[in-house]
Amino acid sequence: MRFVNDLNLKKQAEELGVEIWQTPSFLVLMLGTIIVFVMTATYYISRVYDNPELVIVSESVVVVVFLIIGNSIIRFINQVIRLNKMKSDFVSVASHQLRTPLSAIKWETELLLSKFKRGLNKKQLKNIENIDQLSVRMIRLVNDLLDVARIDQKRLVLRKESVDLCKIIEETISEMAPIAKSRNIEITSSWSKNNPKIIGDTIRLKMVVENLLSNAIKYTTNRGKIDIKVVKKDNSLILSIKDNGVGIPEEQQDRVFDKFFRSDNVVKYQTEGTGLGLYISKSIIEQLGGKIWFQSVENLGSIFSFSLPTNKPGDTKS
Repeated sequence: MRFVNDLNLKKQAEELGVEIWQTPSFLVLMLGTIIVFVMTATYYISRVYDNPELVIVSESVVVVVFLIIGNSIIRFINQVIRLNKMKSDFVSVASHQLRTPLSAIKWETELLLSKFKRGLNKKQLKNIENIDQLSVRMIRLVNDLLDVARIDQKRLVLRKESVDLCKIIEETISEMAPIAKSRNIEITSSWSKNNPKIIGDTIRLKMVVENLLSNAIKYTTNRGKIDIKVVKKDNSLILSIKDNGVGIPEEQQDRVFDKFFRSDNVVKYQTEGTGLGLYISKSIIEQLGGKIWFQSVENLGSIFSFSLPTNKPGDTKS
């Protein structure tokens, strides 16, 4: 499937924002075709004409063609790398600049709701509560963009300490239970009380669990079910979150952990979302020495899982 997608020149051109003839796959195909053609012609020329000079000229043509097209590919890749760095720098700067006014709005609304709530009528109170909720969403988006910029620039710093994964899961379930209840979704969980602790960053791991559980709730229809399990395997703990939601189309599954990706069927059910959660989660888990994966069938549901190494005896907080 990945090989077929690589040969889809139109799709690749749309994703990169270039013409079809500028895509790396097209340039490589053209390079290979020309080299095969010139080498075949050289072979026949060498058989028909017993002329070393002609063979040398033909081989020189092959080398020149290879260098020209190869240079075009390298130039294009360098351009993409530069643009990607500029984008990451812009996102980082813009997010930092947005964070301050958004935090100020959040503080002001909290002040109004806590200190001056009695002086507000119902309409005013509702408006301020809406502003408060919108500011929370915007702050979350800005934080996600900052994390993406740090990941792209390899500056995301994680603590590696002894963490009780099951406790994090319990807290997350408790926080999200009201949302699940409002959608008539049942959440079940199971794990051993004797599970060892893992090596990780408590705050970031909670973010990962929140992302996975939030997705399961958002993309599971009413009266659905979500099952959370933690099992120990060898020197790792494995968390799995299974839902019977909308699932992910097979042809789009290789892009699930890409930045800003949201599958076509998901957009029908949920218009909100940035497509950054799974990208950030994958980066966090892999940076902590773990793995993240999933299984999904459209219209039947998904199972998202990750594994992290357990805390070995003698390990200390770093």
